[in-house]
Amino acid sequence: MKSERILTAIITVIGLGLLIYALNFQAPISYDPVGPKAFPILLMGSITFSAFYLTVRPAIMFELVELGWTKHLIGKLVVCGLALTIYAIIFEFFGFVLATLLMTIALGKLFGGKTIPVVITGIILSTSTYYLFDRVLDVPLPLGFFG
Repeated sequence: MKSERILTAIITVIGLGLLIYALNFQAPISYDPVGPKAFPILLMGSITFSAFYLTVRPAIMFELVELGWTKHLIGKLVVCGLALTIYAIIFEFFGFVLATLLMTIALGKLFGGKTIPVVITGIILSTSTYYLFDRVLDVPLPLGFFG
């Protein structure tokens, strides 16, 4: 319970800082009637409010869950954080499809998936989400080597 409250307090402080940053955001182009700052304000407002609620809620409202912080679990968390950081670094250079494929494979293997199903899932996930964003939602994503 104590570690959950500490984590949600940290998220509240960071969320509040990002909410203040979003309130001061000025976009050079406004293509939406509401403007481009509405989404970050709504998102950070809801994240900050939710984290604050989880920090101050009465202890009677949740069950105590023992997380079991073992060296193995902490190692997996570190590897997952490194994989996410590497994904952010290679995203533009390799492009969305290849970077997402590599990320899916890395996380699938990290969570104990078998190689063939993880690769098939990665191919389907990376290509289908690229198609969804590029064709359906009209959000351009980097192609990397393929562009």
